[in-house]
Amino acid sequence: MAVPNYYQILGVSPKTTLEEIRRRYRALARECHPDCNPGDPEAAIRFRRLAEAYEAIRTARSRPRAAAGHYRQPRFSQKEQVFQDLFGISRSGSRLERSPGPDFRYDLQIPFVAAVRGMDTVIQVDRAAPCNPCRGTGLTPGGHYQRCPECQGRGRRFGGPGLLRFGPVCETCQGRGRIAASPCCHCGGQGLGPETRRYTLHIPPGTEDGTRFRLPGEGGEGFRHGPPGNLEVVVHVKPHDLFTRVGHDLYCRIKVSFALAALGGWIRIPTLEGDRDFNLPRGTQNGMVFRLPGGGGPGSQNQPPGDQFLEVVITTPEYLTPRQQELLREVVRLQAAPFQGAVHE
Repeated sequence: MAVPNYYQILGVSPKTTLEEIRRRYRALARECHPDCNPGDPEAAIRFRRLAEAYEAIRTARSRPRAAAGHYRQPRFSQKEQVFQDLFGISRSGSRLERSPGPDFRYDLQIPFVAAVRGMDTVIQVDRAAPCNPCRGTGLTPGGHYQRCPECQGRGRRFGGPGLLRFGPVCETCQGRGRIAASPCCHCGGQGLGPETRRYTLHIPPGTEDGTRFRLPGEGGEGFRHGPPGNLEVVVHVKPHDLFTRVGHDLYCRIKVSFALAALGGWIRIPTLEGDRDFNLPRGTQNGMVFRLPGGGGPGSQNQPPGDQFLEVVITTPEYLTPRQQELLREVVRLQAAPFQGAVHE
């Protein structure tokens, strides 16, 4: 009999960490739970298959494998860890166990030039932190806890009949199973209060739009002394009016008249350092690209500085004075003269 591909059942890679696999399992198990799919007779089968796959992977990660590519078949009905990882409760329906805190996301918008050159910036994140006056206990000095009257200390309310009878997290005690008999006047017995934290971030040169910086342990507080979550900073680069960027290289377009393109001459072009003079070659054609070495973003130890590329766009005037029209006709006549002579010969 073929051994099931447990990673494929959970839709994860064998390189995925156990914590990420646990999160994936929780999401799928809640989605396939029989109580959430009353009209689907296959829901219980999918639910058991997910639990079997997760338990097999968890067991294999914690002990040596008997043979490469094979796992011990778990006995689903006797694996209490499966219920704890999914719902945070034991099979007996006791109170919720410790769990990691939520991850936070901070969207940071930076100027185009700062993304090219790099920058240091400070961000402020509003979050909940342990209340200082009560040190996170939620109690007044000398106070004590009492069992939550809503859930009777279980942390969850009872649901309807089904594979598991435990309903949602109790709103009164927030899953703790107990409440403060004499709550702290600063946090209302929650043990948490508002806090603003400042973080200094280094944005390296060449940072792309959508780059993410992860600050471990700077997310939400864990439940029942569980580890805190993480803070993820997502960088958004403002577009520039003139420049676009590919890696460390910069690209821009410059408009010149057809007369200047034909004759050549000095023009002013934009750069990150400000406008500078550029000698446009005689006979420049529309769409030509010129390279300015080192005019892009700064380099690094493993990569040289970027370049700036100029694409020429030749413009044609919509209105000409009589004198301009006369001069252009003369140019056309002079250009056509050699060809007319060749025809007569």
